[in-house]
Amino acid sequence: MMRDGNRTGRVSWPRLGAVLVAVCCLLTACGGSGGGSHPDATPPPPSADPVTRGPSESSPGTPRPRCVTGSATVTHSPGDASVHDLCVRSGTTVTVVLQARPQGPWPQPRTSNPMLALVTSTATDGKGATRATVRAARTGSVTVTWGPEGAPLFTLRLSVAAYPVQ
Repeated sequence: MMRDGNRTGRVSWPRLGAVLVAVCCLLTACGGSGGGSHPDATPPPPSADPVTRGPSESSPGTPRPRCVTGSATVTHSPGDASVHDLCVRSGTTVTVVLQARPQGPWPQPRTSNPMLALVTSTATDGKGATRATVRAARTGSVTVTWGPEGAPLFTLRLSVAAYPVQ
């Protein structure tokens, strides 16, 4: 234990604090971010949202998925896949164009969470094509479906991502 220069047997708290800070700094510098890792350490899990990864986190030569910003258009014809996935940034407006189908007009769209994505307008033209506008408001995952709940005719799955922090 460190003692004051007056030999009274008391501990010098400022000196002890300085020594503790120095030891902590030394331990952090030796064991932390020096590039090595402890042999028993488990690697961090991969990012759940690959879209928001920065350039240093992606492998060279591997293209990063992109999220649409501003506006996007999704066109669906009756023979296309019934599910469409799209990554957008918060605030993006998605126009969904559903081509006329032989069975009749498209049903009204439903969103799984209006707080994340809201259908702002929908219209059907004289040829039977339906146009809907969806606004992505907040980050998260949301679906917009046309048709019965158990068997939708078309599903738009939106992944609404935040803007990367600079």
